[in-house]
Amino acid sequence: MLIPKSEITSIKENKVTLVKSFISLKIDYDFNFLSQLLEKNDLPINAKSAVGNMRDVFQIKKVENLYEEIKPTINYLGDLFSYEKKENDGIDLFFSFVSQVGVSHWDDEDVFIIGLEGEVIYKIFGSEIKNYVVKKGDMMFIPRGLKHKVIALSPRMTVSVGFYGRRVNV
Repeated sequence: MLIPKSEITSIKENKVTLVKSFISLKIDYDFNFLSQLLEKNDLPINAKSAVGNMRDVFQIKKVENLYEEIKPTINYLGDLFSYEKKENDGIDLFFSFVSQVGVSHWDDEDVFIIGLEGEVIYKIFGSEIKNYVVKKGDMMFIPRGLKHKVIALSPRMTVSVGFYGRRVNV
């Protein structure tokens, strides 16, 4: 895991930040991986877009303990940015089987999105509208309360590392 100093500063200043090649992933996070994950674990899957078919975006909450390669990110990011620990903090897995567009929304927590498979555009509605492309191994920081939209350019898989607590000692 690597975050250049300029991106660390940007995140500490609560700015949307894209970190290219944040993590070198050794596992293929494809749909065979997803199938095996679901076979080995009894995981509830939430459909996020309410389309009611394979065009939905799906979410599996609290997956931080299910695969070793991603597990350290929550402690690494939490320590680096001095987050106060909260019970709701965790890593959620999001996936879709086709390219699709999600609804505009904002999150109650600071999120660090990590691309596992596919390409995703995050459209950010700040003082200006900007698009960021997240690919496998990239990470993007989106501060809580900032409106954004997810546009999957292909079938995709991402994890969202969320922190509900405030930052201390920053």
